[in-house]
Amino acid sequence: MGNNDAEQKVNILGLMTGSSADGLDLCLVSFAGRDRSPVYEVLHSQEVPYPKYLQDSFINPLELSDAEIAQLDGELGAWFAAEIAKLKLDFDFIASHGQTIKHEPPNFTLQIGNPAAMADTFNCPVIYDFRTADVEQGGQGAPLIPIVDQYLLQQDNSDVLALNIGGIANLTIVPGLHNSAPVLAWDTGPGNTLMDKAVRLFSQDRLSYDESGNLAAQGKLNLKLLDELLEHEFYQRNPPRSAGQEQFGKTYFQQILKQFYPASDEEFKDLIYTLTVLTAKTITGNINSLSTDYSPTSMYVGGGGAFNKTLMNLLRAELPSIDISEMNREGVNQSNKEAFGFAYLGYLFLSELTANLPGVTGAGKAVMLGKLCKPHRS
Repeated sequence: MGNNDAEQKVNILGLMTGSSADGLDLCLVSFAGRDRSPVYEVLHSQEVPYPKYLQDSFINPLELSDAEIAQLDGELGAWFAAEIAKLKLDFDFIASHGQTIKHEPPNFTLQIGNPAAMADTFNCPVIYDFRTADVEQGGQGAPLIPIVDQYLLQQDNSDVLALNIGGIANLTIVPGLHNSAPVLAWDTGPGNTLMDKAVRLFSQDRLSYDESGNLAAQGKLNLKLLDELLEHEFYQRNPPRSAGQEQFGKTYFQQILKQFYPASDEEFKDLIYTLTVLTAKTITGNINSLSTDYSPTSMYVGGGGAFNKTLMNLLRAELPSIDISEMNREGVNQSNKEAFGFAYLGYLFLSELTANLPGVTGAGKAVMLGKLCKPHRS
């Protein structure tokens, strides 16, 4: 964005597909400015569900062969391009997170969704591969949204929490401007991933998640199972830490079923409720053990878990002194926040600004995130 016109405007289409593998979230944002705090306007947001073959492919990504990954990379990029074309939006750049297939820091991280198809279809550059540069600096490559939380939520005098409950749950604490403590963020553990797997099994794949937490609300807590689940070594680790299907995916879910296989509908609901409590407890335990440098009074919740009333009620019961509300700030809400976030990370890339927070990811230094894929015909 080279020149010095402070009011330079750029329209960036942010794309996010999360570990829940339910589809594509997109958010078109107009940014004006040159520094870390541009003026923004959300122009369009949309959720596009995956066709069943993509959803089925990505629900257990660790089972894919290299040949299948290569084929899906091309198919997904083409599907992105086709779906975006239907929307007839006006943008200068696309910033695409892609679908995470493997995430094993400090070795590598892999997101697919070939950017070339989009670059060529729209004759516009695509910014992609946002995590690798951080991993190459020894970081976790995650979470990346905390810098977005800071941009959206930082207040003068009070500390704010941002919670995102996707497949995995992650938490950011944004200190007030007058608090010299750093922004902290980490993955707390499973978000929806285990509950969703239990619901799929219970419903024989007719349901993909527990709408409003209705099934969990009919269950009882299996305390013995909960205590065993809380022994997972991930919870003993200090941040920075990130999680994925490697820790809380299909293999782990099958281990849970060996400990407790539901023999009836009632026991299935008990399992779903117990997994919901696990998500709540691992989140609230992390908040209650924050250092005294932070005293948050409010928390904004985003991601699909924000719609799970049973989960939200559990969080409120355990955090009585914190005002908990759904993410909703000037066009950014719980559904589009992550796609908005990647549009903002794209803006930072174009502005040649660093985008990772080493205190969050554990990287050796702050670096620019992303790579640029240019269209062939330009």
